[in-house]
Amino acid sequence: MKRYETLFIVQSELSSDDITAIIDRYSKIITDMKGTILKVERWGKRKLAYLIRKQARGFYILIDFAGKREIVAEVERILKFDDKVLKYMSVKLADGITAEEIEKVLAGAQKAETPPALIIPAESSTTTTTATPTATPEATTEG
Repeated sequence: MKRYETLFIVQSELSSDDITAIIDRYSKIITDMKGTILKVERWGKRKLAYLIRKQARGFYILIDFAGKREIVAEVERILKFDDKVLKYMSVKLADGITAEEIEKVLAGAQKAETPPALIIPAESSTTTTTATPTATPEATTEG
């Protein structure tokens, strides 16, 4: 298996439900062809560098996955005919990825999705007073 990522831009006026449906569609294609989704990132609406199909803005989506090159060919074939997709690009990240590396990436992605515990710094949790050191009579010498 090799590691790939596919970045595609969809029309910016699509609802979040439509965007979720598009992500689910392409994720299902990857998993049906025995690929493994490592992460899906929604980069959000951004201004395009130039007009694409008379659109000045687009919604960016990144899918990172592991699989065979046939998966990339199939995903790109379907992306080509999807009217909601403005542009797409697939990149091979690694020639080979092991099952252990896949598990490590998936575990890291799950950690990132869980909300961090509320951490209260020690200074703000309690009011502490700092005492200034005082000289003891034994330590003072006059003379």
